[in-house]
Amino acid sequence: MKKIILYSIIFLSGFQAVSFAQSGSRSRRAEVYFRNGEKEFNDQRYMYAIPFYKTSLQHPSKNDSMASLHIAESYWYVKNYDSALAYYQLYESKYGSIFSSRQHIAELSANHKKYPEAAAIYQTLTAEPVAKTNRLLSERQKGFSNTQPFLRDSLDYSVHLLNLNTKQQDFSPQYFQRGMVFVSNRYSKIKTEREFGWDGLPFANIYWVKDTLDLYTTDTVPGYSSRVHNVNAIKANDDYTAQTSNDNDIIVLTGSRSNYNGTLHKLAKFSDELNTKYNYGPLCFNKAGNKVYFTRNNLSPNNGRYNLEICEAELEKGTWGNIKIMPFVNPAYDFYHPALSNDETKLYFCSNKPDGMGGSDIYYVSLADGTDSKEIFALDNKINTAGNELFPTMHGDTLYFSSDGFAGLGGLDIYKSYMKRGVWQTPANMGYPVNSSFDDFCIIFNSNKAKGFFSSNRLGTDDIYVFENEPFIVQIEGTVLSKPTRRRLDLAKVLLRDDETKTIIDSAITDITGNFHFPVRPGRGYSLLGSRIQYTDDSLHIPHTGTEKILALQPLLLTPIPVVAPPVPVEKAKPPVVPDLQAEIDALAKMVFFKTASAELSPASIKPLDEVCRYLAKYPKLTLYIEGHTDSRAPAPYNLDLSKRRAKSVREYFIKKGFAPNRFTSEGFGLTRPIGDNDTEEGRAMNRRVAIKANFHQ
Repeated sequence: MKKIILYSIIFLSGFQAVSFAQSGSRSRRAEVYFRNGEKEFNDQRYMYAIPFYKTSLQHPSKNDSMASLHIAESYWYVKNYDSALAYYQLYESKYGSIFSSRQHIAELSANHKKYPEAAAIYQTLTAEPVAKTNRLLSERQKGFSNTQPFLRDSLDYSVHLLNLNTKQQDFSPQYFQRGMVFVSNRYSKIKTEREFGWDGLPFANIYWVKDTLDLYTTDTVPGYSSRVHNVNAIKANDDYTAQTSNDNDIIVLTGSRSNYNGTLHKLAKFSDELNTKYNYGPLCFNKAGNKVYFTRNNLSPNNGRYNLEICEAELEKGTWGNIKIMPFVNPAYDFYHPALSNDETKLYFCSNKPDGMGGSDIYYVSLADGTDSKEIFALDNKINTAGNELFPTMHGDTLYFSSDGFAGLGGLDIYKSYMKRGVWQTPANMGYPVNSSFDDFCIIFNSNKAKGFFSSNRLGTDDIYVFENEPFIVQIEGTVLSKPTRRRLDLAKVLLRDDETKTIIDSAITDITGNFHFPVRPGRGYSLLGSRIQYTDDSLHIPHTGTEKILALQPLLLTPIPVVAPPVPVEKAKPPVVPDLQAEIDALAKMVFFKTASAELSPASIKPLDEVCRYLAKYPKLTLYIEGHTDSRAPAPYNLDLSKRRAKSVREYFIKKGFAPNRFTSEGFGLTRPIGDNDTEEGRAMNRRVAIKANFHQ
């Protein structure tokens, strides 16, 4: 079989194309270029497939529909979004739409922040019979239909572009010693460079900034850039021999670069030992810094494919050695993006094994008994989707990863999740500006989570960004007044409810000025309820807290309840004066809350319980009967036990304050004494309560 050098990137003259045209018909010319494009496309050498397809489409032939689709997909894979969208739209205008073109156009519309268009396309796709991806489709449609939830915490973050970035790909930062290592396929020399066929850039290597203090950011953020493809600078292979596959994720090609226009950066590589002729990729270190897990291409092909594998290496006397492929790696598939758990007993990673949820999924292997285990476990469908889950990292017990299978802003977004009672919780989107309408991935944090790095291609190529995180707080301030006189009311209770969770999150008692204040989060809705003895309640809804540091509220207006004069009593011996505290204590009991499914008192409960303590201190003969009640959402035995434990927690709080135990009795009634409708959230909230009965003993 004859083999011909397919590419000379820069120096091919126009004469060669002309002489070729003279040697055959236009249709044969298109056929030859199409076949060469297909070879490159099937070998995942998308950057080099593009000019072949472009030249093929200059001469109409029977292959035009496939060439139009594959050139659009090639631009999609190399993340040239503008060209991908243009060619997908051209394909649909000529040949009609297919599922993949519709979905990719939706994603590309989101990249351009045309969210209504993206949501509309996904709305139509959800009706198609593709059950396996229905969850993905509905998630994407939901996210693009309403992007506001991803924007409301944007004031928490400041994001800056690192100055070490090049025009090529720089990504996957990891802390190491006092510095940071990262992956880059920047050009290291001007004359020649072996290239990666997927995107036509040099193979990736690991670089090291030895002290993060040496990192600084650029003041000028460049505009979005796209690579240009020269359709004339190619030469076709016309031997019609069988297609071959000399790689999967890599391409060995040496190109002449005397007219080099890339970015040359002199930063040293991380290690001479972790360096081969192919790609080296994302990695992670143990806490001691003497072991590394890293991604690289197989050194030997499997059925013509140089798949990705995860290896480990150890640091001995300043040299990384004892390099071993992890035992669970199957050379028939890709294994990549390793991440250690906080206790270093698990190694998380990604794989495109065919038995997963679809695309790339996250797995883990146990390291508790060494690193020889071959048994791997997939994370459940709370994390893995029919899309791609990539770049896991761990900070404490929280898993951070990127995905295009959940509701988001477009492309890959960064999500976080944690495990509760052995079950992964629904991932939360990190929101803007960490996430954007493009690909955002591989986030890491410093020790206190106040600062870190992440990667994004929001400017056209993968770059590394630094971020700082400081929660933005809005201070809401208000006053409680008597409605008829506008007199400021002290000793009024104000409850703060989060509209999203429908739970009371804080409480306050006004002082002599009648004022109250609460720290809250921006961009959220809250409700306030004001109450006072001998006054009717008043409420206030805050639909959106905005983004100002201080939010002044209109006053809560409480109306006095008219006092009816009691009948003149028959003259008799006067009984001891017993104060009527029950109404006061009832109001305070409504402000006692517990952590979910727990008998632990919430911080918001301390103020009202301390108010009850004041009455206990003032009236030594006052005793309390404490009742615990629950809603009906759990089994009756569980609710009964929980209600008893909660009532007991309140009793123990008073005892810890120094009051005699014989002044308190407690009992739990579970779900047997509801005061609200258990079929509604509001009713269930009323039923989850503590009641405190006051008694005086003469």
